Amino acid sequence: MKIAWNRYVALIIGVVLVGMTARAADPVQPAAEAAKPAAEASKPAAEAAKSAVEINMKSGSVVPELTVNKPSGKPIFSLKPYGYVKLDASYDTSRVQVGDYAFYVLPQVNGERDNEFNMTARETRIGLELMGPDTEDWKTTGKIEVDFYGPSGTANSANLRLRLGYLDVAHSSGFSVRAGQDWETFVTVIPRMLNFAILADAGQLGLRRPQLRLSQEVPISGSTKFTAKVAAARPIGQDLDGGGQDDGADSGAPHFQYNALLETPLLTTKASKFSFSGVIGRDTIDTTVSNKVVTTDENNYNVWAMIGSALLPVHQKVALQGTLWTGENLSTYYGGIGQGVNIAKQTAIGAKGFWVQIMTDPLECLNWNLGYGLDDPSDADLSKGNRARNTMIFTSLYYKLTTAVTLAVEYSNITTAYLQGDDATDNRFQGSMIYKF
Repeated sequence: MKIAWNRYVALIIGVVLVGMTARAADPVQPAAEAAKPAAEASKPAAEAAKSAVEINMKSGSVVPELTVNKPSGKPIFSLKPYGYVKLDASYDTSRVQVGDYAFYVLPQVNGERDNEFNMTARETRIGLELMGPDTEDWKTTGKIEVDFYGPSGTANSANLRLRLGYLDVAHSSGFSVRAGQDWETFVTVIPRMLNFAILADAGQLGLRRPQLRLSQEVPISGSTKFTAKVAAARPIGQDLDGGGQDDGADSGAPHFQYNALLETPLLTTKASKFSFSGVIGRDTIDTTVSNKVVTTDENNYNVWAMIGSALLPVHQKVALQGTLWTGENLSTYYGGIGQGVNIAKQTAIGAKGFWVQIMTDPLECLNWNLGYGLDDPSDADLSKGNRARNTMIFTSLYYKLTTAVTLAVEYSNITTAYLQGDDATDNRFQGSMIYKF
């Protein structure tokens, strides 16, 4: 049998490439050896210049970190992938908004509950941590993170969505600048739970948005430090007037966020956190007729919130955390149970709320949590049938099957009250399997 020379050459190249790939991916092989180019074998024994790229294994990680080095071997840039694969399955005794995760309970139909079952892998997350290059006084870092909760996706064909995407430049004096999309500047603590909504519309304010943030860290004594943060953030509102323009963007100004954070060890060596934070902005609504704008900037509605947050480790294996807040027109920040402006009354909807959680780690492989959240809009600002109160009590259990795989279960009881209407209650059972890398 004759083999054409071009096929013979292609076969040899393929074998060589497979061999090189297997060699580079071998975690047992030393990092420096894995990164050597093939031509390095002919270098002089003195090896005047080291490899420009190295693959390093960090302790406790199953994913290597890619490092770009100077000829001297000093790192100038590194890139570390991270993330997890997660499957969520949930059963709700009543219909909830939105199903795969739960904000609040939808009204009953003819006094009857409408149960549902959901299963999704959309929370699967991929991220990159970027580090360097640095100078003597400036440190450069960045982060890119996505999941699959993008718009227009289907249950089995999800779309990518940007979660985080920012650069951070920090000076040795404690001053830093963060530019890009990150968690709200006013967020200090986040509930630990399986429900992807993380108490949004049930006591937790904020999500993520594009912003320019300035921070100044001030050491006080020992491990105690104070950090002041201010940010100009994109105003993301709704289109309540139907004019085809975001009401937040129509205001012509960003929202301003702030956070005054104190970190200090109190009862344990772990730092306790106490913060006072908030947001100030406005939404602008036009006058429209048949979805056509006839008068621009007719009404302005203030957006504001004042928030107190705390994280208190009371033992090496037990911690308390939570927030307390008040404000108005907070629908874009998941306050007021998703209600910001009452067009019928031409008023911003005031609301108040809180959440609290106890987190415990009784065993190295076991974590148990118990929490409660409340979002309570002002009845005076609502109309009949509006959501008047939303509460959620939940408990979750995480078990590490291996260092990378976690099994978890969660139970939530959610009750949503409607103004001059019946309450709607849901019992939610959720199970998850997570592979973290």
